[in-house]
Amino acid sequence: MTAVPQPLDGSGPAAVEPPGWLATEARTVWAQLAPVTAAGTLTPATATSFGLLCTAVAAYAESDQLVQEAGMLIAEGQALVPNPALAIRAQADGTFARWAREFGLTPASQPPPPTGPRSLRHLRET
Repeated sequence: MTAVPQPLDGSGPAAVEPPGWLATEARTVWAQLAPVTAAGTLTPATATSFGLLCTAVAAYAESDQLVQEAGMLIAEGQALVPNPALAIRAQADGTFARWAREFGLTPASQPPPPTGPRSLRHLRET
């Protein structure tokens, strides 16, 4: 992800404070992703939603670690059953995907590449 230049007036995504309820792991995600949100999407009014996104990433990482340690299947009595962390990981993935679009963090939510005479001129110059 490329960093979005921050306004010189101290506003912008980096100036938005995370919600107080955000866990340490999610705060780390906030610090990594806030600077690369689409312009104007992370505001004090959307901080709770962005906090949910960050919590989803932290939950995904924790549940993925559990799957890596225990495996996809775990023993339950004499049978093997799916690791319950798989369901948590899948839910976190879905939550992240839903909110990532809102904050411009997916390829599909990025602005299209420039088109028109300037981009054509660039092609001829190379």
